[in-house]
Order: sequence, then structure tokens, then C-alpha cells
Amino acid sequence: MADRKTNRSPYVRENVLALRRRRRFVEVYFVVALALIAAMLIVHTLFVIGRLRREFRVTSNAYATVQTLLASDLQDPGMEGVIIMLAQDIGRTMNFPTVATDAEGTPQVWWPGFNERLGPDPDENLELVKGFAGDLDRRNDPIPITRYAVDAKSGRPADRLFGRFHYGEPRTIRLLYWVPALELVLITAFTVAGVLAYRRLKRTEQQAIWAGMARETAHQLGTPVTSLIGWLEHLRERAGEYEALREPLDEMGEDIKRLEKVAARFQEIGAPVRLSEGDVVPLLERALAYGRRRAPAQAKITFESVTPAKLVVPHSPVLVEWVVENFVKNAVDATKDLPPGQGRIVVEAREDRDFAAVAVTDNGVGIDPAEMGLIFTPGYSTKEKGWGLGLSLVKRIVEEVHHGRLEVRSEAGRGSTFTAFIPGVSKARGES
Repeated sequence: MADRKTNRSPYVRENVLALRRRRRFVEVYFVVALALIAAMLIVHTLFVIGRLRREFRVTSNAYATVQTLLASDLQDPGMEGVIIMLAQDIGRTMNFPTVATDAEGTPQVWWPGFNERLGPDPDENLELVKGFAGDLDRRNDPIPITRYAVDAKSGRPADRLFGRFHYGEPRTIRLLYWVPALELVLITAFTVAGVLAYRRLKRTEQQAIWAGMARETAHQLGTPVTSLIGWLEHLRERAGEYEALREPLDEMGEDIKRLEKVAARFQEIGAPVRLSEGDVVPLLERALAYGRRRAPAQAKITFESVTPAKLVVPHSPVLVEWVVENFVKNAVDATKDLPPGQGRIVVEAREDRDFAAVAVTDNGVGIDPAEMGLIFTPGYSTKEKGWGLGLSLVKRIVEEVHHGRLEVRSEAGRGSTFTAFIPGVSKARGES
């Protein structure tokens, strides 16, 4: 039986770590799956854009070739009408920006959609179209249009630059460039929302389990505690004047009160809590007295209290005292193995802006940085016989019941400070 108890904490700890790894694996799997989907969509979109660009280039080359035929003197005169018709058919399919210039770069024909930018001055319009052609050249290299003719002196075919065909991309392609970025943003947002929703769902599920367990524990404790109170009164009446029984019965009474307090704590944490304004300083003094009783006598730990005369804040006295007791209990465990007389625990209360800051500082073993992210995980404990519930309940009490926050500062081998910030304090109330 003793061995089973001794091995309990490592077993629970390994289970907690395994569950944490499993949850992280699910989250990583979800993120990786969405990242692969995003990559596939982006690659497919870029592939489609590439195909469309190649098709527009082919169309532009075909149009430039037809213009070359029209500008040349080598074709059959009877084919000129056919070539013109072919140029017109290709031109009707070109719904993207184009400019045709002569050999000197003077615009001759351009995309009709550009006309809405032009004004009444022809010379200024030509300069605007030249600038437009330059913009197109930054996206795609212009296609030369060549004029082929028979040289009058040599009688051989000769060619010379007749002009250039400048082309861009339709607005559809430009819009498609934004699709990968939009896909990435949407999938990232969906991934973040999914992970947050999953964590919230798990957290809600855990809260429901904790609340149910707390209510059931309070219910199960209530009946035997009531019975013990009755039996204690009966024993006190029967004991009469037996002085030897008075001290044991008083100790039993204190233990029963402790059980009543535990039942009340579980009852409050398992049900909606109504906060009431009150002074937290007496709670700290009781928690400090609890720490003195819990500390081994041979450790000779020094306990100190640094508190104002009064610090009023909306809170649940039962639960806040539980929080401070947990802090003090952990501080005692951290300092009890120090040489006698060297352990030191300070319980402090102060105003911190609109918060009541309740802190417990010790000079004990501290917390390993690798453990820092796990100390509030339910079931995680580094103690030999710990169940890892104390700090997880503290987190629930401070953050969810009181809507405050927790702060932990620790250095391995030099000690730790646990601080609970409870909102709602004001100087007017704190000084009254």
C-alpha cells in the first residue's frame, strides 16, 4: 500500500504529460493539415496564373505575327484580306491592355480601355500612351514586329524593325495574384479560430468536470461531517469532568471545523459564486497561522506578514483563503528541507492600481524553468504524494471566479513568489 502511494505522483504526472502531448499532437496535426491544404491551393492558383499568362503571350505573339505579315511585301496579295480578317479575329479576343508602336516608339494603336484616361491634347495623349507602354514593358518584354521586303539593289529578301507590340495582363490575372494571399489569410484565421475553439471546448469540458466533482465532494463530505459534529457533542456530554479527554475532543473539534471549511470550499467552487466586498487581511493572517501549524518544527521556518491595516475588495472569503493557503503550503514544502532556521516565508498584501495583490514569497528550492509552463495543469505535480490539484484550483478561483490574474516569479535554488491579483479595490474602500 505504501509503495502504491509513493508511486502515485509519477504515474499521475506521466498521464498528465501524455494527455498534454496528445492534445498538442492534435493541434499540430490540425495546423499541418491546413497548411498542406493552403500550400496546395496556392500552388494550384499560381499554376493557373502561369497557364493564363502563357496563353496571353501566345495570343500576343500570334497578333504580332499577323501584323508582321500585313507589314511585309512578301505575302500573296490575294491573302491580304484573309490576313486582315485574321488580325481582326485575334484582336477581338484580346481583352487585355495592349499598345502597338512604330519603330521609333510612337504609339499607333492601343487598348480602347485606356481612352478614358486621355484628354483633348493629342500630343499629351501620345506621351500618356508611351508611359502606358513603358508600364506594360515592365511586366512583359515587348514583341518586335518585322517588315520583310525584297531589297531593290540585291534582289534578296531583307527585314527591318517595323514596330513593337506591348502587352500586359487582364484585370482578372491581376486579381488572381491576390488570391494566394487571401487564401493564406483565410486559412490562417480559420486555423487560429479552430485551435482556440478546440482549446475553449476542452477548457469548458474540464470546468464542467471540476464543478461536478467539487459539488459531489461537498455533498459527500456534508453528511459525515454533520454526523461527526453530533457525535462530538455527545462525547463531550459523556466525558463530563474527565480532563484527559478535553484536549483530544478539542482537537477533534478543530479537525471537524477544518472538514467543514473544506466542504464549504468545494461547494463554492462547484457553484456560481457571489462576490461580496470585504477585508482580505484577516484571511491572510489565518492562512499564515495555517502555514505555521503545517511547517515541521525542526525546520524552524520564519514567517512574516506585510499587510496594510485594511484592504477591501469584492471576493469570496472562503476561496481567497484557500488560494493563500495553497501558496503558503507550497512555500512550506519548498523551504522545509533547508537547514534549520534558514527558511523564510513572507505573506504580503498591497494595492496595485485597481487590484488587491496578495503574494507569498519563499526562499526555497524554486521552480525549474522546464516545469513553469506545467505547474497549473490539473494533475501535474512534482511532489512525491501530490495530485497536482492545488494550483489548478487556484487558477480557477483567481481567473474565473474573481476575474483576476496570477503571476509567478521563480528562480531555481533561490525561491518563488506567487501573486494573485484580485480586481475591484479602490483607495477609498482600502483606507476606510
